[in-house]
Amino acid sequence: MKQALLILSVLGMGIAQTSGAVETTFQPNNTLSHTVTNISTAVNYGSSRNIYSTNSGAHVYSNDEISQAIDNLSAHAKQKEYQLASLTSRLSYEQRQQQASRVPDSNSAPAIAAARASRVALSRSSGYCARYVRKALQSAGYEFTPNPSAYQYATRGTLAQAGFTKISNDTPHQVGDVIVYDRSSRRPHGHIQIFDGTDWVSDFRQKSISPYSGVHSYTTWRDSQYVDDASDRGIYLAMADK
Repeated sequence: MKQALLILSVLGMGIAQTSGAVETTFQPNNTLSHTVTNISTAVNYGSSRNIYSTNSGAHVYSNDEISQAIDNLSAHAKQKEYQLASLTSRLSYEQRQQQASRVPDSNSAPAIAAARASRVALSRSSGYCARYVRKALQSAGYEFTPNPSAYQYATRGTLAQAGFTKISNDTPHQVGDVIVYDRSSRRPHGHIQIFDGTDWVSDFRQKSISPYSGVHSYTTWRDSQYVDDASDRGIYLAMADK
């Protein structure tokens, strides 16, 4: 066997050896990817040189070059991290500024409607929440076709046509917000109410956000002029320009 190897060495012939190696690829956008795969590494007796083939046809000859590439990627990632932190801070600031500028003042339609509902509210329910809230909204200039049942102001798109936008139920309430409760077998007409800045008012001044005991589904609506749309303006798209 030793004699056979010696003969092959003298004749300059090589032996193909299969081993696990790291395939390192440089992409056009300066990113580096590497995967472990079984590749054939040519080992020529009489030479210690190892060549790692890449998809692009380039070659990495030393660990120093790989380390340098990784360092470059790390620096690039850190730069992007700083940019993201800056944009997040900017977005938060703009949202606070926009929130402050979008709170209805006393002369706004939401505030006028809420004030009207608050002035005429009864001490207890009369069963005519839809009528009371409808008149309050109309007194502020909102135009829509009245509905016989409270729940229909949401399901028929009446509030949307009047200029309201459905918002998350978790959004902090502000004056003029309207909540519509779905109908149920026990309450076939549902319920509608408006926030006056302190209390929820329908045909009467409620003690809490819900006039019912237990859990009931509802939707929250806000005058579209006072809906914060900063999250829809695509500020984070600026990252693509960096």
